[in-house]
Amino acid sequence: MNKIKLLILLLFIGPFALLAQDQFMHQDSKLDSLIVLHKRINSLDSLVPGYRVQIFFESGNYSKDLAMGTAEKFQEEYPEVRYYLSFDEPYYRIRVGDFRSIIEAKGFLKEIIGDYPAAFEVKDKIYNPSLY
Repeated sequence: MNKIKLLILLLFIGPFALLAQDQFMHQDSKLDSLIVLHKRINSLDSLVPGYRVQIFFESGNYSKDLAMGTAEKFQEEYPEVRYYLSFDEPYYRIRVGDFRSIIEAKGFLKEIIGDYPAAFEVKDKIYNPSLY
């Protein structure tokens, strides 16, 4: 008699167990697509914590022209190092490089301090150097 009850129970519960398993696998594929989307978004915004060297910080009537001139001069002298010009009212600033460690930033600062005596290293979000 117990075997019959067990068989009836399995006949009624079995399809629901298969349905639940199918839903679980369906959710698993949604999770996979979410992970792919997350990777794609991270590849577009590849900023990581790091350091840059600030070589220019100025406000005033001609600060934009001075910043552009400094950026052009820097690019001619160090074509392999990227520069970043930003404006945060009322200041223009130029930061250079994408350094993963403070030691790298200080090393580059020593290299350019003669041309940019007011330069200093700053903590910043940088582009991951291994990505470009």
